[in-house]
Amino acid sequence: MPRQERAERSRAAILEAAADEFDQHGYAGARLERIVERTGLTKGAVYFHFRSKLDLAKALLEEKYGNWPRIVAEIDGSDLRGLEAAVELTRRVGAVFASDVRVRAAMTLSQTILPPGPDADPYDHWVGVIERYLAQEDALPGDLPPRELAIVAVQGFFGAYMIAAERGRLDGLPGDIDRLWRALGATRPAPKGA
Repeated sequence: MPRQERAERSRAAILEAAADEFDQHGYAGARLERIVERTGLTKGAVYFHFRSKLDLAKALLEEKYGNWPRIVAEIDGSDLRGLEAAVELTRRVGAVFASDVRVRAAMTLSQTILPPGPDADPYDHWVGVIERYLAQEDALPGDLPPRELAIVAVQGFFGAYMIAAERGRLDGLPGDIDRLWRALGATRPAPKGA
């Protein structure tokens, strides 16, 4: 195997192990020794890629923020508009949170030791994206302006995620997201038997 490919695989294995460690124990409880053990690599190999636990945390955060533009671009490039686009976006983002330990770990890290700066508030970013979709509608549930409905949707989404994560029930997040949109009057329940 070429050296660069081996290095990329090692780096990916280290980030996966670190994400699992941070997801289970938080930053303060995470131990580099356990991360090294989970990778099956030597301590020197791990330290070659990352000098510290903080370097690992920063790398996971950078990777987390790289996921979202691709998902938004997919929605933008689809036939979905308005409420349908907003709902689909939250479903896809929820699926990533539920299935990707790296994203969950990065979320925890961004809420504890590496919060975003005031100019990089991710919640404001999400409100702006959802608001852009909602502005494509002629009328919204409750006659709310697009920004107000977007704020409530983003707050509800992240509240649902945090509660599901805290309770260890991320498998229920898709249903929570659908319930949120139904409560906002944006979707209807699926027909029975569907």
